[in-house]
Amino acid sequence: MPRSPKFPVRNLPLALLVIASSVASAAALGQELTPHPENWRPIVYRDLQIPGPGDRTYVDLWADVIQNNNRRYLAAGDRRYAIGNAPVREAHVVVRGGDKAALLSILDTATHCVTVAEDPGGEVFVKMCPMRLALWNGAQTTIREAKGCYLEPSAKERSFTSDPSYAASYAAYDVDTKSIRLGVMLAHRAVEPCSQSVPLYPK
Repeated sequence: MPRSPKFPVRNLPLALLVIASSVASAAALGQELTPHPENWRPIVYRDLQIPGPGDRTYVDLWADVIQNNNRRYLAAGDRRYAIGNAPVREAHVVVRGGDKAALLSILDTATHCVTVAEDPGGEVFVKMCPMRLALWNGAQTTIREAKGCYLEPSAKERSFTSDPSYAASYAAYDVDTKSIRLGVMLAHRAVEPCSQSVPLYPK
């Protein structure tokens, strides 16, 4: 049974709340209902090391963590990434409905994630990383934080999408519980710590 991650209550910086508003509003603008949200679908990945125009939403949402990651690399004497960011990747799912939108995003960095599983060949890793949920309902925006799983290929950059039954990250929306469901497959098995159900409106 999917578990619900803990989203601790905390005071977020005003700048981050402003960013969340623009992020969720951009996700909702001009969009129709997500078709068949209950169906499992692959999570979308973005490489934010050298962001492109289409990455602005995710760079803004994670600006504080990305900057922190950059500072940690510099503090360690690693100056290879003078252009762009230190290695950072993102995975997300968006659910839209009328004037509402939810963006669930997971950020992968070497300084903020821990490995929780890997395949027998050491080619694909599953990491527990920072996760943010930005919810826009047309009048206001909320943002919550927790931890979520990020499926990462090895440095050899072997694609883990060539055989989705072997290794893949999936998401679906449970209409009845108003929750985003997450799951990760590795070596044809579900990675249990990654089976999560994220409620949009926690009680």
